[in-house]
Amino acid sequence: MDSLTQIVLGAAVGEMTMGRKIGNKAQLFGAIAGTIPDLDIILNFIFPDDLSKILIHRSYSHALLTHVLLAIPLAWWCFIKYKRQFAFNNWYKLWFLGLSTHALLDACTTYGTRLFLPFTDYQVGLNNISVIDPMYTFPFMGLLMVCLFKRRDDPNRRKWAKLSIYVSSAYMLLTFGVKWYVHEKFNTAWVKNQNEKIDYLYTSPTFFNNALWAGIATNDSFLMIGEYSVFEEENSSGSIEMVKYKRNLHLEKGFEGKGIETLKWFSQGKYILEMKDSNKLMVYITKWGRSDFSQTAPEKAFVFYYEIDKSHPDEIKAIQPEFNGDLMKQALSQLWRRIWSKEI
Repeated sequence: MDSLTQIVLGAAVGEMTMGRKIGNKAQLFGAIAGTIPDLDIILNFIFPDDLSKILIHRSYSHALLTHVLLAIPLAWWCFIKYKRQFAFNNWYKLWFLGLSTHALLDACTTYGTRLFLPFTDYQVGLNNISVIDPMYTFPFMGLLMVCLFKRRDDPNRRKWAKLSIYVSSAYMLLTFGVKWYVHEKFNTAWVKNQNEKIDYLYTSPTFFNNALWAGIATNDSFLMIGEYSVFEEENSSGSIEMVKYKRNLHLEKGFEGKGIETLKWFSQGKYILEMKDSNKLMVYITKWGRSDFSQTAPEKAFVFYYEIDKSHPDEIKAIQPEFNGDLMKQALSQLWRRIWSKEI
């Protein structure tokens, strides 16, 4: 998830593990622990190509085995810094939980997190919460900040810390419930009512909220995508509008290499192909759903897509829009309207 949310979660871990012992510094150490896994972005300066960026992010820095091992020197440093005043196990708990909860929270999003490297590169993505969800972050942060204004031996300090954990955890559980509800809506509207066979159905929240969801259904020939909001009015047929795309999987021929294989793995099967010309293949990653609900053309509907040149099949080129204030304002306005109505 976004950096602010990870800082808040890490600070909460620090507060719960060492808040009574070292006060506000516990939140500081926890926030640092919650930030460390995302420092893999520094490697983008060393490996600036788009293929490496995909392979590096949320890989070993987010692996649970890495956290088991990395927490040892970090805990030992704190143990020595505080002159062995507090047990090593306490410090280890702070750093390990601060690191690992970062990865576990990321695993709830759509991007995919390789928790079990080096044993498998499987991307864990539960798709129950957006990478940015203010309804999760801000109540969590507000309740936790109360602790900063109370003495470390104040019993109410721990009560506020626990309340922040309870509220954020309750919201997280709610997102799983919403996902189940929405998934059933898509399953009824698409899978059960389609003459055409659908092999897989995916559901994922759109950005900044947990009310509007994208549904993505695939088979070998087509990919179907649509949106459903828990606040929109039900129609009598219970149908959900879909946009249907040919996947064009046959276009992979001639582009075999590390580029297409990486994108197929990264997309987790949610991609479509188009030829730009005889030498360039466009790969549209659809697992986040459409970024513009008024558009159906792939290059306008999806934010993230890539180009592969036949002469360099082991390389990819990211094609992304240049975001500016007006474009972001327009996107958020459209998102807000679509949450409450199908009219955008």
